[in-house]
Amino acid sequence: MPELFIVGKGAVGLLLAQRLANTHQVTLITRTPTDAVFFQTAQCRQQLPVKCLTWEALAQQQITISQCIVPVKSYQLAEAFITLRPHLSEDANVILSHNGMQTLTPITDALSEHQGLFFLSTSMGGWKPNSTTVEFTGPGQSMFGPCNLIAQQRAQVLFNQLIDPALPNAHLAYDIALLRWQKLCVNLAINPLSALTGLKNGRLRAPCYATQVLSVLNEACNVANHVGVPLKLSEELARAHQVMTLTAENFSSMAQDVANHRRTEINAMCGYIVELAQQLGVPAPHNTLLLNQVQSLHPTNK
Repeated sequence: MPELFIVGKGAVGLLLAQRLANTHQVTLITRTPTDAVFFQTAQCRQQLPVKCLTWEALAQQQITISQCIVPVKSYQLAEAFITLRPHLSEDANVILSHNGMQTLTPITDALSEHQGLFFLSTSMGGWKPNSTTVEFTGPGQSMFGPCNLIAQQRAQVLFNQLIDPALPNAHLAYDIALLRWQKLCVNLAINPLSALTGLKNGRLRAPCYATQVLSVLNEACNVANHVGVPLKLSEELARAHQVMTLTAENFSSMAQDVANHRRTEINAMCGYIVELAQQLGVPAPHNTLLLNQVQSLHPTNK
C-alpha cells in the first residue's frame, strides 16, 4: 500500500488515520513516543493499524516523505512545517488541515515547483477522551483543493486516490481562497460561541444566538468582499446552519480546548477578521468582542 504520514495525534489526525489506514500504510509523526493509538465507538475501542514515529526517530532513520497530511492547530503550523520540510521528497504532496485563516505564502514560497500544497477542510467531528484515543462524534462535509500550480495539476488524481475513498461527502474545489473563507465563516459562526457557552454545535441554532451569528458573519463577508472574495451573507449563514445541523451533537474544537484549558485558535478566526478590518478601515465590533472574550479565557490566547 502507498505510504502516508500524518503529523500529530490530534482528533482530526486520528480520525483521518482511522479512515485512511484501509487504503494506505499510515505513520503518525508525534512529539513524544507513542506505542499505540485507538479509535473508540459506543460499542468498542480498537487499536488503529498505524505506526507511530517521533520527529527524532524520523530524522535518525532518514525517512523521506512523499505524502503527508498536517492537521495541526493554526498556531502550530509554522513550526510543524519547518520541522517537516527537510524530510520531504522532491515531488512531495503536503496537505494542510486546520481551523481559522492565515497566509500560506511562507509555505508556498518554501516549497519547490515540484512539491504540491493542498488544503483539506472537514467538519466531521471527533473528541479525545485521552491523549491516544479518538471517538467519532458526527459526520460532516469535507472540501479538498490545491494551493499552488503543481497541486492544481495533481488535484484530481490525489482526490480520487486519497480523499474520496476515505471521506464520505468529500468534494474537490479548485478555488482555494473561496474554500478557506467559507471554512472560516463556519468557524466564526460556531467556535467562539460554543467556547463561551459550552454548548454543543446544534444548540447554537437557538433564536437567542441568531443576531450574534448574523452580525459576526456579516462583518466577515464585508471584509472578504473588500479583499476580492465574493462571499454572500445568505449563503454563509445557510452553510453555517447546515454544519450546526450535521454536527449537532458535537462540541467544537474550541469548546474542547476551553474545557481542557488549552490555547484556542481564536486569533486565526475572529482575530484574522479584526486584523484585516483594521487594515481596510472597516468596522468589525462583533468579531472584536468575541476575540476579547475568548482571549480572556486563557492567557496563551493573547
